[in-house]
Amino acid sequence: MSKKDKRIEIQVKDAKVTVNKAIIEGFELVVGKKVIGQIVEIDGKFAVVDKENVAGFHKKMDQAVAAIIEAYNLNH
Repeated sequence: MSKKDKRIEIQVKDAKVTVNKAIIEGFELVVGKKVIGQIVEIDGKFAVVDKENVAGFHKKMDQAVAAIIEAYNLNH
């Protein structure tokens, strides 16, 4: 049997993100009420934040969002 594709809605919201004990203006990716990832802009690059630490840098916001969604899909 094949699985049906399940559509999920992901929202990008403005948020204050904590990175290495500093609070920076950034974004949160939210599915329903659950935050699946955070992004901040540092030195012209977009950093994916995981548990208050930078997990990786991307040149474009879209690439950072795609990385978070990919990690979320692998774990759920």
